[in-house]
Amino acid sequence: MAFYRQCFLRHNLEQGIQFQTTWIPEQFAVKGKTLKLKDDNGIWVDGWVVDRVYQRDVPEKHLPDSHIEIKAHRRNTGDSLRKAVT
Repeated sequence: MAFYRQCFLRHNLEQGIQFQTTWIPEQFAVKGKTLKLKDDNGIWVDGWVVDRVYQRDVPEKHLPDSHIEIKAHRRNTGDSLRKAVT
């Protein structure tokens, strides 16, 4: 069974520093390790550094699904409703 750890990642860019918190496979969750991650367009981007590794590990089948959570949040807060035209 594959386990995942939540990690805080840093990516140094010419324009500044980008940060991201994400779940990665346990074998890659090593502080200081440099990783390649896919961006929103499916392109691999090198240079993400693991800054922090959090203690809790989660089996792959129990990973949170952000798409489901965002949809539920929008439904619960009314953010998914059409905006009134003024």
